[in-house]
Amino acid sequence: MGSLKRLLILSIWDDPWSLGEGSGVPDEQHFIRRFRDAGVELHFLIPESAGGAPRREEQGVHFHTYGNVFHKARILPPPARRLTIPYVYTCSVYGDVRRTVELVQPDVLLGFSHYAIEPLSRIGRQKGIPAAVKLFGVMFLAREDLTGLRRWWLNFDQERALKYPLDRYIVLNDGTMGDRALAARGIPAGKIEFLPNGMNMEWADIKTDIPRERAEFGLPIDRTLIVTVSRLVKLKRVDLLIEAVSRMSSEARDRAALVITGDGPERQGLEEMSRTLGLSGMTHFTGAVPYDSMPRLLKSCDIFAATGELTNMSMPPCEAMLCGLPVAAFDVAGTSESVRDGETGLLVENGDTRAMASTLDRLVLDSGLRENLGRGAAAYASENFMSWEQRTARELEILEELASESNPG
Repeated sequence: MGSLKRLLILSIWDDPWSLGEGSGVPDEQHFIRRFRDAGVELHFLIPESAGGAPRREEQGVHFHTYGNVFHKARILPPPARRLTIPYVYTCSVYGDVRRTVELVQPDVLLGFSHYAIEPLSRIGRQKGIPAAVKLFGVMFLAREDLTGLRRWWLNFDQERALKYPLDRYIVLNDGTMGDRALAARGIPAGKIEFLPNGMNMEWADIKTDIPRERAEFGLPIDRTLIVTVSRLVKLKRVDLLIEAVSRMSSEARDRAALVITGDGPERQGLEEMSRTLGLSGMTHFTGAVPYDSMPRLLKSCDIFAATGELTNMSMPPCEAMLCGLPVAAFDVAGTSESVRDGETGLLVENGDTRAMASTLDRLVLDSGLRENLGRGAAAYASENFMSWEQRTARELEILEELASESNPG
């Protein structure tokens, strides 16, 4: 083992083992497994659980808690909550972070999300402990198309946090262009580690019996399936996909079905929208699908549609490419890095539902185009994506280097 023996992680999530409604990418689980196997003692400082559920501690993984600011702030209207939390959070956790640092004596401090930057920056310098942050994306921070009050409102909390210096910034490439955003704010390139999302590369080789898989998921066997996978929240803009499908030609609609996988607060409204537009018979809401079942679902479908507002280079479109599906996507932020028009999928002007309808028509009616793009997507994914083992190994290496710089002996 190197210089990194104890790592303190300040997180905004009250359970690093949770995957929401039973699905989602287990990034933290891979992270924990890699560091624990390397002999690093992990200490998580997390909010008190609102539900009081017990935490699953394992050898080498320890939990400490602080008052749940996010839960307490729910009494405020959403605008007041958004304005208040970035300022209240640091004041609330500062004492708990100091006490936990004194108790654990970590070699490195690591924050999950920008909320952790200010307290770790201040305490790291006071205690002489190197500090880093892991950003799982930067939301709208790199969006130059946004101006004025809207740009400020969407970014003020991250802008404020990034004024506090850290020793390293681990930024995941989810298509929100985090490396550019940080560089534009004067953070030295040598401190930015821009890493791809980890992928289950073995999914590419999984063989599936498509009729059997479709029957298991309750999907039609004789249709061309257009699938989207996401948490059903406004930022994913699944309503625009439903609108686009309603604008498809009658010939294409007769051959296709829409599969909406995921759950969330927008589900009821999306189901009602589907009924209102006369798509009930061709739209299938699967709910949340266990992550281990996702490759079988994706490989039983034909086209992946991505309509997110932030990025369409997030995990589900990339996983679909790995499974050999062409992607029809709104061209937003860094999406074109992986969804290459005419090579791995087809790009559509951001928010243009008529153009999306036309693109879906092409893919449904032209099986040759669909298959060629699917092969291109699979080839690109195989050559350019990184396994979880590689990604977490690089994270470990970065934090080992940071610990070594602080403890050269």
